[in-house]
Amino acid sequence: MHKPSSTTGVVVGPSQRTPHWGRIVAAVFLVMVVGAGAWASLQSLRAYEVTLTVDGRADVTLRTRAKDVQGVLSEAGVALREGDEVTPSLEAPIQSGDHITVRVAEWVTVLVDADELEVGVVDGTVRDALVRADIVMGPMDRVVPVRETPLEEGMEIQVIRVVQEVLTETESIPFRTLRWAEPQLEKGIERVVREGREGILEKRVRLTYENGVLAHRQEIGHEVVEEPIARVIGVGTRETVNVLQTASGSLRYADVVEVEATAYYPGPISTGEWADGYTFTGLVAGKGVVAVDPDVIPLGTRLYIPGYGEAIAADIGGAIKGHRIDLGFSTYEEAIEYGRQKGVKVYLLED
Repeated sequence: MHKPSSTTGVVVGPSQRTPHWGRIVAAVFLVMVVGAGAWASLQSLRAYEVTLTVDGRADVTLRTRAKDVQGVLSEAGVALREGDEVTPSLEAPIQSGDHITVRVAEWVTVLVDADELEVGVVDGTVRDALVRADIVMGPMDRVVPVRETPLEEGMEIQVIRVVQEVLTETESIPFRTLRWAEPQLEKGIERVVREGREGILEKRVRLTYENGVLAHRQEIGHEVVEEPIARVIGVGTRETVNVLQTASGSLRYADVVEVEATAYYPGPISTGEWADGYTFTGLVAGKGVVAVDPDVIPLGTRLYIPGYGEAIAADIGGAIKGHRIDLGFSTYEEAIEYGRQKGVKVYLLED
């Protein structure tokens, strides 16, 4: 009789075996494998019904076999850009009844610090674009358009860097020129009594620069550091006294007239039938009495003629017109000796 070896397991006798258990187990396993494969196949063929909303437009119902949100969007032909928001996430698995929402970003250009930044923001304002672009605004910086402006596709946003500085500037103050009467000076004479000097004005000015360019200048205060000093001109008011020195003493005169002088003798040799010995004014003709044109030298004026002496304008003559005078002499010989002289100065004496 043969005895089984311990390495080949236990040998079970006929009375201990259950008929067909091996076949039953094998059959059950085969059914399970085939069932699982069929279930997987059915699952892969199953279609899901989902709702899709893109950028707030009307909902669209789709039947899809995609496994996740990204697959659904691909089947629907929705191309995403950076900044777009999708709910639920792209990796989320799909189930019937899901609602997928796509919010499209508005892409704008931000001009800042000589750079152009492209930024996409969903349903935002200019302020949101600045935040998305990580732009730090200074306390005086401003933005165009204003921060509360809703974003629009293609919008251009400009960030203006504003810097201010306060300077002190010096400016000259012009001096005035004053004129006052100076009694120690003769009329018609002027003299600088005091020279003028410009003053000094300090101004505090605020300069505002926008993106490095001077945009505004504002004076915020000023102070006179040094007052200007006026220039003073003295104007003579003293009446002019003209003095003529003669052999007989000093004579004061008011004016000088240059004439052509002739001489006459009041006797009949010179005057013929008019030799009555009297002048037009009734004075006796002779030395010291001269004939003048009253439009040039008024009758009655006291005169002094160099080379002749003192005289009085007391007569007229038909030939004595303009700057001409006729000097009376005591004798005919004296008159002939004097003759006719040009460029004779006649001093009109003061009373």
